[in-house]
Amino acid sequence: MIDYIKKNKIVIPLALMGITLLYYLFIHSTYSVLNNRESQLFWWMEDSWNERNNLQHAYGVPLAFILFCVAGAKQARNEPVTNGTIGLFALFFGVAMYLISARTIQPRIALIGLPFLISGGIIYVMGWAKGKHFLFASFFWYFALPVPGLNQVTNVLQVVVTKWCFSAGTFFGMDIVNSGNTIQSATDAWDFDIAEGCSGIKSLMALVMIAAIYAYYTQDKLWKKMLLFATALPLAIIGNFFRIFTILVIAEMGYVDIAKGTYHDWSGLVLFFPIALSGLFLVDRLLNKRKTKIRKTIKS
Repeated sequence: MIDYIKKNKIVIPLALMGITLLYYLFIHSTYSVLNNRESQLFWWMEDSWNERNNLQHAYGVPLAFILFCVAGAKQARNEPVTNGTIGLFALFFGVAMYLISARTIQPRIALIGLPFLISGGIIYVMGWAKGKHFLFASFFWYFALPVPGLNQVTNVLQVVVTKWCFSAGTFFGMDIVNSGNTIQSATDAWDFDIAEGCSGIKSLMALVMIAAIYAYYTQDKLWKKMLLFATALPLAIIGNFFRIFTILVIAEMGYVDIAKGTYHDWSGLVLFFPIALSGLFLVDRLLNKRKTKIRKTIKS
């Protein structure tokens, strides 16, 4: 009986907070001035998961959140129940963000506070020792949050990949002309417009999410996790450069239709992700080179 009471001191508060959170996410019309679907916070967020915002990957975030929570629960199983007062600060911050959001009719503000609500509530009930294992799952929701100013980033990436491809092409003797975001053959045999879809922003968003998961579950120290996560941006730019540049090379070789068609459509899977993921694995090996040597020494 005593064990049952102790267990329910955690389960019941967590269930009540979960029900409350689900109500305000899915049912309560927080933003009544918006249309019926967007008046609920979650559905406003879900409506932004489209190609225009480069957030198609966000549909996988809710499932990932559940899986990470399950993994966190397994890690927290053997941790002691400790004082969780610190969780109140995060909880109050999340509530404050929601109230500000409702007052200003800015749903994004509430979504910024959502991870604090989730993690703060868990830490307050379970304590820091157990609750810290749910931080990654809670803040993973940021990958489903529409980011303002992403179009500007897209424009920058367009310019970078265009300049790099033109410079590499001229270096290797290709007779090409660059005008804005367009690269074309000097003989007018072909021309390619490095459009928004070729900027690499979609691949970047996906790679950053993969890098976050990989860094969190493979690295044992915070600085390693942060460094590995930070490499996602340069690796995405490098991978996208090779993807676009090989398209130009294939076109210059006379296979314009293949370059514009089949290769363009599949080069992300064939070239971009192998290069980018290999880069992540390489950085991982460099960060843990000493540990690998120690393991080999022990085995021998």
